[in-house]
Amino acid sequence: MAAGYMGRVLFVDLDMQEIETRELDTDVAKKFIGGMGLNAWLMKQSYMPGTDPLSSDNPIILGAGPLVGTGAPGAAKIVATTRFPLNGTISESVGSMRFARNLKGAGFDHVVIKGRARKPTVLEISEDGVSFLDASDLWGLDAFTVTDALKKIGGSPKISVIAIGPAGENQVAFSLAMVDKASTLGRGGLGAVMGSKNLKAITAKGSARPVVSDGDELSKLLGGIRDRLKRFKNHKRVLELGIMENWDNYVKQLSAYRNFTHVFPPQKANELYGPSVYKTFRVRRFGCPSCFTPDKDILEITQGPYKGFKTTTTSYFNSYSVGRVFDLNSSSDKTAAVRMTDLLDKMGLDMLSFSTMMDFLITECEQGHLDSQVFDIPLQRDMNALAKWARAISTRKGKADALAGGWRSLLSYLGSDFERYAPIIKNCDILWDPRLVGLGTMEFEQIVSVKGPRSASGGSPTYVPGQPEENLPLFGRHLDRMGADSKAIDRILDSPFGFSVGRMTRYSEDWYTVLTSLGICNRHFNNRFYSFELCHRLFVAVTGFQIEIDEFRESVVMIWNTIKGMNISEGFGPEDDRAPELWFSPMIGPDGESLVIRDYFGRQELTREDIDQFVRDYYDERGWGSDLKRM
Repeated sequence: MAAGYMGRVLFVDLDMQEIETRELDTDVAKKFIGGMGLNAWLMKQSYMPGTDPLSSDNPIILGAGPLVGTGAPGAAKIVATTRFPLNGTISESVGSMRFARNLKGAGFDHVVIKGRARKPTVLEISEDGVSFLDASDLWGLDAFTVTDALKKIGGSPKISVIAIGPAGENQVAFSLAMVDKASTLGRGGLGAVMGSKNLKAITAKGSARPVVSDGDELSKLLGGIRDRLKRFKNHKRVLELGIMENWDNYVKQLSAYRNFTHVFPPQKANELYGPSVYKTFRVRRFGCPSCFTPDKDILEITQGPYKGFKTTTTSYFNSYSVGRVFDLNSSSDKTAAVRMTDLLDKMGLDMLSFSTMMDFLITECEQGHLDSQVFDIPLQRDMNALAKWARAISTRKGKADALAGGWRSLLSYLGSDFERYAPIIKNCDILWDPRLVGLGTMEFEQIVSVKGPRSASGGSPTYVPGQPEENLPLFGRHLDRMGADSKAIDRILDSPFGFSVGRMTRYSEDWYTVLTSLGICNRHFNNRFYSFELCHRLFVAVTGFQIEIDEFRESVVMIWNTIKGMNISEGFGPEDDRAPELWFSPMIGPDGESLVIRDYFGRQELTREDIDQFVRDYYDERGWGSDLKRM
């Protein structure tokens, strides 16, 4: 067994309630690193092409990387790989909190789950063994209640719980799983895959830790990270505000509403959702094991009619993501969005998909394209109406069932005339709109990502919007930190737009892959302390593998190609990598101005041909050509 790993993979058959433990293949671990990478390899071994996402044969694979449990800052990521029901892609969802550490504490690096339990079940994994708990009494309960109950049953708050709510039980296509009430395995419908298996929750408990090959070298490397933290001028603000530390940037990047036709007024956003509103709640912030920048929130309303209301959330910022879309908060009630987000989390609905889908329908009504009578719940930007929708979708009641099936189901119900208005790529709702801040890697990666819109390229130089062209030399340094070699950096910067966003995105995804395979959080105030070179040195120090940095780069390529190849086998190809039509129509800015899609530096308006060329650049940089079908 290589150091850094626990050396065991758990295989679970829910049909027969049987388990099998297999040794981790160290040669494969060396090539695929761990976490996301080893999950991809295990998926390729376990998955039969063409398997329906909600079939009992569709595996759920959980993985924790080799740095989890070593004390590396932010090394707490749990990766879930499956075929997702929202759009049929094979990819991963990534969460945090205690689960990855506890899984390794129980003696396992990965878990492969297949089959369908005969009745609602909780899979319990601990260092004392693996068992199946009858969850019939938990079926129908929300994800928070289930998490609290299982921690109580297990006799320890340190037990980690991945749980689904009613939406997952009823196989809603955009349902998610909550991790310890404070992190999500979202985007794509993992909750539905668990529900299809009668799997209400998975718990992990354990205190074992991986052996480290070179403890002295690891201590030296981690000491360097701590030294850089001491020099981080913004750390005090991060500790004070958590995710809200980046409010000024997020409010620019994530301000579209009314089906991406308008910009939510910035002043209103600050007054109703900004840092000053955040501070009106009683806040207790906490983080994942080994994290030096706690970013999760327990929020309590301290005044007004909802005084005493308390919730746990990934971040207070989530309430802005939901609230601005529906204009929920008001000067007399700045708590509505927090309460709405709490309901969505408890139901196990992806708040982003729910919000985008409902905003799409309400906007179509407001613009006279859609008759609201086609549904049996009012289409209104109103807390009570939205709560009814959330519960109806989660339980697939009435005409809300059309939404529960995802975007394809909804558009089939509405008719083909609504296709052009749908804010989707690969049948998944968009997150980042380039008409707001220009086309950076986060905006572009939505097009080429195997999963569709997500946040897998946030570590790039374009994470911060609105930088001047004078910063281009710094882009080169940043790309070097992310692992691009000198020739790649030259290719990226050889562009009439200052840089090719297509070529840069390849290395943004690779950077995400390295971090997620090792188990490291890729949030900006954590990944800033890492570099590709440091990740390689940490991997060698922890595992003892003698691997050169170029081999490490090849491992990342192999991981990405494995995932891409599985999706090619499912019929996804270059023709699916297309920008949505709505990007090519003006968005109305806060002062009534027209906002069009532009390059990151705002040099010029972009056409579809420009975007298509960036896609070709991306494919070229990845080395994908005419033999793509044979990956």
